[in-house]
Amino acid sequence: MRLVIYNLVLLLAFSTGCLAADLLADLRAEVEAIVASATLSSTVQHKGEGGPAYVRYSVRMAGDRAAYELQYKSFLPPNAGLNRAKLNDWSSGLGMVQPSVHGWYSNGFVVATLSDATASASISDSCGEVELVVESGKIVAADFVWELTTGRVRLRFFVCADRPELFLLVTAEPNAEDARLAVDFRCYPGGFMGPFDRRVHTAARELANAGPEIVEVEIDPAEELWMLLADHYAGVTPRPMGPCSVAADPEGIALARAQIKGNYGVIPHYSLEPGRTRALFAVREFPPIPWQEALDEVTATTQEALEAGREALRSLP
Repeated sequence: MRLVIYNLVLLLAFSTGCLAADLLADLRAEVEAIVASATLSSTVQHKGEGGPAYVRYSVRMAGDRAAYELQYKSFLPPNAGLNRAKLNDWSSGLGMVQPSVHGWYSNGFVVATLSDATASASISDSCGEVELVVESGKIVAADFVWELTTGRVRLRFFVCADRPELFLLVTAEPNAEDARLAVDFRCYPGGFMGPFDRRVHTAARELANAGPEIVEVEIDPAEELWMLLADHYAGVTPRPMGPCSVAADPEGIALARAQIKGNYGVIPHYSLEPGRTRALFAVREFPPIPWQEALDEVTATTQEALEAGREALRSLP
């Protein structure tokens, strides 16, 4: 909104002289003062009374238009080899808890898998490290890094001060030349209280749920840059949050698909071409607005969002 006002005042400055110029200077200073911030905290807890210790990391990144908080849970030595799935509801442990716990899954909304001809490993299999990359400025970022049996995988999350998206760059340093990188997301759009009517929208199609059955559709990553994950149920059950969306830079993506599991969980999936080790995404979680409004927003802003993400990466270390 500030940028819109800024542009209006800019036009006014050319037409009405000094007063508008003064307003323009004030607004320019305000826009330049907008910065994002990132914080990292951790706590040690135990699974059950007297159970194995684990660490819970929290990374919060906030700009002028959105705030996101990610959590990551992993067992600590000497229990680092325990089955981490038991700690995280059989998920990756890298979850989203802000804007809410009602859309992108709080126990694991994203998982990356690195495979080659002889082995496959995902970030759910190993304990990762977390660090802040940039704490304050126009762009803030944090890294989650795993040393897998098939190579190193890095998930870099970043927020631009003037954008509503949470950006994600997934990169890999594989041990084998024939490595394949895949990324899966998990979402429960609108929350966990039914009845449900889960749907996936793209620029070209709509995938409806099939009740208790699993349904999926393959999409064209070059033409269908985004997926809107929504719940169309219009009954009396309140929805604490609105739809979610994910957009992918198509470069290097060989396959994309969406799956709805039993009219409940929604799973976007992306597989990269052999040898490709880098993928850029932009994700959002909307407030409780109608899905049609979110659809219009994603349709109108995805191209500029992905370009903003690419531009932001050029300034990150």
